[in-house]
Amino acid sequence: MSTPEDRQAKIAEDMAANASKGALVEKIVFAGVPILFSCVVYLMNSLSSANSEIIQLKAKIAVVVNADNKAIPPQGTTIDMAQIREHLSEQIAKVEKEAALSRAAMTLDRERSMAAVEKNRMEMAADAAQARAAIRLEIAKGLAELERRISLLEQRGK
Repeated sequence: MSTPEDRQAKIAEDMAANASKGALVEKIVFAGVPILFSCVVYLMNSLSSANSEIIQLKAKIAVVVNADNKAIPPQGTTIDMAQIREHLSEQIAKVEKEAALSRAAMTLDRERSMAAVEKNRMEMAADAAQARAAIRLEIAKGLAELERRISLLEQRGK
């Protein structure tokens, strides 16, 4: 049978372990948020640079050149310009799709981390409730034992 001091030490040890779990989750969250923010900034910068490159290409599209860096005669220019526009449209769609997928992945990661934090908080609350219930049980047992001893003493005194 363990003594009250042993039980108190075990409860204190359990509470310290739960506190260290909470601190670990807090550190992970506080380390993850800046990383996620940096990823968003990086994606926005990449999208901005891709957009500026597209604008520059649209400005230069009037002058179409061949592989030898010579101007293409006007009769084929419209076909080449249409091909270049199609290629640019494909590139724009690809960049936008990648940006959307990255945003979705970051949102999912954030939701997962928030769910993990909430789960840990709920586990700690459950552990604390269990510890309080154990303490109440011990107090009730102690009171019952004291009442029994008092009644024995009163019976002997009569």
